[in-house]
Parts: sequence; C-alpha cells; structure tokens
Amino acid sequence: MPLLLALFLVVHACIHIGYICGPAWPFVATDPWFVAALGASPDAVRTVGIALVLVTFVACLLAALTVVGLLPRIVWKPLVVVAAMASAIVLTLFVTPWTLPGLVIDAVLLWATLVAGWHPTPFFGSAGRSSSGSQEALR
Repeated sequence: MPLLLALFLVVHACIHIGYICGPAWPFVATDPWFVAALGASPDAVRTVGIALVLVTFVACLLAALTVVGLLPRIVWKPLVVVAAMASAIVLTLFVTPWTLPGLVIDAVLLWATLVAGWHPTPFFGSAGRSSSGSQEALR
C-alpha cells in the first residue's frame, strides 16, 4: 500500500507539471478566469501559477519519499498541507476539466492528514523512527 500511495503522489505531481510544460489543452496557464474579472496581468498570474505548480510538484515528490521511508515521517504533514494547498490554488485559478478530481484529491489528502491524523508507515528504512526506535513518539 505505501508504494501505491507514493506512486499516486508522484503521478499527482506530474499531472501538475502539465500546466507548465504539457500541451495547451487541458492545461492552459495563460488565460485564467480571474484575469479578465480582476484585471490582473496575465504574465503575473502565469508566473504565480508556475511557482505554485513547482511547489506542488516538489512537495508531492518529497511526500512520496516520506511514504516509502526515505524522509522522516515528521515532515509528512507539512508536505501534504503545502502540496494540497498549492495544488488547490492552481486548480482554482486555472480551471480545467481536471479541476474537480484534483480538488477532491487535495481535500482527501488534507482530511486524512489533518482530521483523521493519518501518517504513512515507511515501506522501508527507519526514517520514521525516533532515536529510541519507537515510532509512537512521532504520533
């Protein structure tokens, strides 16, 4: 199960990269809905969008490394919160056919981490263990 979650996070991260290096459809980061509504500069909005996509990408990849046990379990919660919030902002600013599924993924990640208190059990390695060897200390 940890490997599937790690793979899922990597795929979620890679899909976000489609906003900045994929084909024009469905990931169009040049004409978000609020540019016209608020009179924001398209270049400024695109720059913010690219930065948020990169934050989402890196945070999801690091969270995947946490799932498999290569990073300490204590970084799971901050990484998921940063990844999901940056993703939700990108998906809200640049509405595409993928917006709803992406927002559901972000909401489930936030709920599982913040409300249910779920954290990954490392697939391998001891990155989640404290110096005494007990993982309970990090809960």
